[in-house]
Amino acid sequence: MSHVSPHSRSESERSQQQNTTAIFVAVTAAVFFAALWLANPGLIAWLTKPNETDDRGQNSETEETAPDNPDAIATSRLDWTTQVAAIEQRLFNVNSRAVKQQLASLLNTLEKEDLSQQEQVGVQNSLIQLQQQVTLLNEQSSPPSPNLHTLDGRLNSISESIQNGEAEQIRIARQNAEQRVRTEHDKKTPSIRDIRLSTNDNQDKAAALRRQIAQVQREQKEFQAKAARLAALQRDMADVERYLQPFTAPGYLQPKSDRNAWDTERTVDKEPVSLSRLKRLGALEDTMEGLKRLYIFGGGKNPALNNSRPLGSFPQYWAQHLNKPEVHQAVQRAQQLLREHGQALVEEQRLSP
Repeated sequence: MSHVSPHSRSESERSQQQNTTAIFVAVTAAVFFAALWLANPGLIAWLTKPNETDDRGQNSETEETAPDNPDAIATSRLDWTTQVAAIEQRLFNVNSRAVKQQLASLLNTLEKEDLSQQEQVGVQNSLIQLQQQVTLLNEQSSPPSPNLHTLDGRLNSISESIQNGEAEQIRIARQNAEQRVRTEHDKKTPSIRDIRLSTNDNQDKAAALRRQIAQVQREQKEFQAKAARLAALQRDMADVERYLQPFTAPGYLQPKSDRNAWDTERTVDKEPVSLSRLKRLGALEDTMEGLKRLYIFGGGKNPALNNSRPLGSFPQYWAQHLNKPEVHQAVQRAQQLLREHGQALVEEQRLSP
């Protein structure tokens, strides 16, 4: 694709290009200073100088760069030192060589006596990234808490931290782009290409952060669903203890066939009955045949089976006894509990997968 040299354009085209560029720079500068004022209203006063008037009473042009402020840099150093100390304290629980190397590099930068504006922005950006990485590493290295409400709060905190980091990344990218425009104020045309490249790079980082947020939100929904299943199981725990002992108690007998409830196999380890094997047997189907297969496997005490699991309130198997109302009701209640709370029982390790 060929490009037309600015010298080969007409006078009107060059004038239109210059006007477009000037409007773009003005709008970008307005957005930048508005965002900078919202973040720190006092910083605008430091970046700008009051207009000076000459002897004739006319305003002179303000300089674009403000002199260095030692007190502001000292305050930033104190704040950075506090943040670095907090990161180092949290690194005791994290074994990450990459994070420690980044922190060592940041400490070397802070040892300099004079820091440029670009270096100050880089230090602040590095501190934000290190805080996010240490937060994520601490969450990954921490053992899972049995309190689901506490874990849900941590996930919300991580999601909020990532969102704040995304906003900070966008702000810093815009600030860097505007700073490059200011340094090239003596040129007729600023480096628009560099600004676009920086914006595209920032958009890629924002997309990665959004993917992390989506992953955290999915995990949060899974924990909420698990908490709901556990709460429902707790409401029926009395009936579970009463009717499901032939299935939740550890034993060596497991269903083997997908049709014959008498066809079983013995396992090496002593464990609860497998939920997937009961489903494959058809013992959880809402039919008379399903009830019969569940009744045979759970209540069968044939010496050949050698079933050592306790019955609880689940009836012992006898031929034709499923027609009795009390036997039919007990087996039906056990099947209903297995269908409604099977997954929760597996998660609580009361049933094998």
